[in-house]
Amino acid sequence: MPVPAAYNDLTADREVREHVGWVWYQRSFFVSVRDKSYRHFVRFSSVQYYAVVFINDKIVGIHVGGHLPFEIDITSHVSFDNENRLTVAVNNTMTSRTIPPGEFRYIQKKYGESKQYPDGFFKQTWNFDFFNYAGILRPVYITRKPFTYIDDISIDARANGFFGYKVNVISNTQFGRIQVTVLDKYGTVIFESNRYHYTGHISNIQPWWPRDMGAPILYNFVDQTFINGKPFYCHGFGMHEDFELHGRGYNPVVMTKDLNMLEWMSGNCYRTSHYPYSEEMAFEADRRGIAVITETPAQNKLLHAEIIRELIERDRNHPSTIMWSLANEPMSSDLAARSYFSELINLTRTTDPTRPVTAVLAASFESDQIGDLLDIICINRYFGWYIDTGYLETINHSWVFEVNNWKLTYNKPIIVSEYGAEALPGLNQVDKEICVIFFKSQNEYETFLISRFFEN
Repeated sequence: MPVPAAYNDLTADREVREHVGWVWYQRSFFVSVRDKSYRHFVRFSSVQYYAVVFINDKIVGIHVGGHLPFEIDITSHVSFDNENRLTVAVNNTMTSRTIPPGEFRYIQKKYGESKQYPDGFFKQTWNFDFFNYAGILRPVYITRKPFTYIDDISIDARANGFFGYKVNVISNTQFGRIQVTVLDKYGTVIFESNRYHYTGHISNIQPWWPRDMGAPILYNFVDQTFINGKPFYCHGFGMHEDFELHGRGYNPVVMTKDLNMLEWMSGNCYRTSHYPYSEEMAFEADRRGIAVITETPAQNKLLHAEIIRELIERDRNHPSTIMWSLANEPMSSDLAARSYFSELINLTRTTDPTRPVTAVLAASFESDQIGDLLDIICINRYFGWYIDTGYLETINHSWVFEVNNWKLTYNKPIIVSEYGAEALPGLNQVDKEICVIFFKSQNEYETFLISRFFEN
């Protein structure tokens, strides 16, 4: 089984594609006795969904939630100058307490001694609109670190030259001196310090800009910036990481093609609908000058909060990350939504006070309960598709009505996060009667519909 990859589409077996439950991965690795003076870790970039990790048949860690990395200290479990066995049990079952949520039910009906269903029969349903690709989706690394090492660096860098950082060092002894150096793109030292914490200014700073606003300047002390006080018109796409055969497994070729196409269409931004994308894609967005609205799925509050912390810890030092999106189309008309999101928005702002917070809303401006809590409002509206299907003449009027009333209600910046229609490429080449019946699934209809959003 190749890693990274989703296992679902790698065989011709329907049962493998639709499998729900545990799967097992196993491989061996060698640790030299020369590395006995180091700590050893195993790092998973993404496992969907539950992961139980074993080293030499002993459980060393458990992680819940996909699309974000986790790391386990395996120092006390490895055998030096011997072959070690890494085993990972992965479970893709979605329940009301997972993110994203689903429903898992065992079903049986008896009448006398007879049964309607075979023993163990169950139904798994999903409450989300993408396939539940499962397995080890992104790279796995066995790493070594000194017994004293830098665990985390948090950076706050702004367009006016303000610069702050915090270095977290892990050590089992008293640790003395550190050295922090910032280099510009030419390798010239522009800042040096031996402090664990610092706040101050750096003169003549060149901030990172999205495409069409300036150059995506990067510094070798992974810089973090805002959009530098200038108006930013975000135009781009919501995306998915899915592709043929490997599902949602990391693929640098597909990632490169996707970003090239985004640039070809003059995009300067994308939203990670509806889960965090790979770390490699975040670094590439930094390099290209593509702004990113990073999104986490929503459901159980405790797990949601933990995933927000993990996401911010992973991506906070990427200048391309401009905003945190806490949910896609939550039930924000419910009264309970206000208390639920109030706590999570406060957590997000406390964890990262440098970026705006949003959620992608499907509720109406009349019934929504959380818009005033957000810094920026994102809305999904499929006029002509899910709403007033086929009535293209209503799109422009409905759209102006919708945006104006969101603005009047909350007076917040608005991003149109989703609109448009689905299409089946090539459908117009098949039988004419089928084309008439399914006209709304053709590229022509999609083109007509989208053009109406840009009238006047």
